[in-house]
Amino acid sequence: MVSRSTAAAWGVGAVFAGSQVLVRRARRVAHQRRPYARFWEYRNLAVVEKLARNRDAGIPDPLIYIALGDSAAQGLGASSVIDGYVPRLAAALGDMTGREVALINLSVSGAVIPSVLTHQLMAVQGLECQEGIVPDIVTCDIGGNDVGYGMDVMSMSDLVQSLTASLPDGTYLADVPSFGPTPSGRRAREISEMIHSYGERDGHHIIPLEEFTAGLPLPTYLFGFHATDFFHPNTHAYQHWAQLWVDAIAPDLNAPTVDVADVAAYQPWA
Repeated sequence: MVSRSTAAAWGVGAVFAGSQVLVRRARRVAHQRRPYARFWEYRNLAVVEKLARNRDAGIPDPLIYIALGDSAAQGLGASSVIDGYVPRLAAALGDMTGREVALINLSVSGAVIPSVLTHQLMAVQGLECQEGIVPDIVTCDIGGNDVGYGMDVMSMSDLVQSLTASLPDGTYLADVPSFGPTPSGRRAREISEMIHSYGERDGHHIIPLEEFTAGLPLPTYLFGFHATDFFHPNTHAYQHWAQLWVDAIAPDLNAPTVDVADVAAYQPWA
């Protein structure tokens, strides 16, 4: 017979072992941060240089797509850097338009709304002023990291208003994915409501991530649409995210929509 003390020790050991597994799984996503950032930094530089060379040679520009946002735009949680929603959308834009697509991904892991308002939008302005690069398509996902900062409603409202007033005209701006039935979930919905209100007022196109994710059964959303850290989307989720952007952008380009699942993997333009 196993004593109560032995059984209790086994129980504690099992909980500890389980927690260690969760930590290791979370670290897998955290370890993507630096290599994914470096990938996009080098790709961005290559795109800017190729655009300059092509213009010197009299070659017309491709469709230029600039992505802004946080770690979701970087693709953290996907099985590879090209499985995030941004490269999937870039590949889909190529299929939809029949044009080459030059993707510049200015997103930053851990970004909050002030991150977009400062260095990301400053980078967009710098590309236009110094390199003459004006995007045809701009996407932005932001707000998820702002949920946990405990900022009062008025201050958050001011930030969202500043964001939507500063983004390039007609940006495809996502609201905040569902955080489930939690206090953070209520705050995420508040930010999403602000994004809808001010974004639509300022002429942006709102991508309904909150509606899509909140409409999923909770176990499906938690285990089927999240990476191993249970915070970032996984490859499957990013496919669905990209489809939401495709369905919103296609009519504006007067282009046929495509099924993202059928689109070939993203191939860097430069």
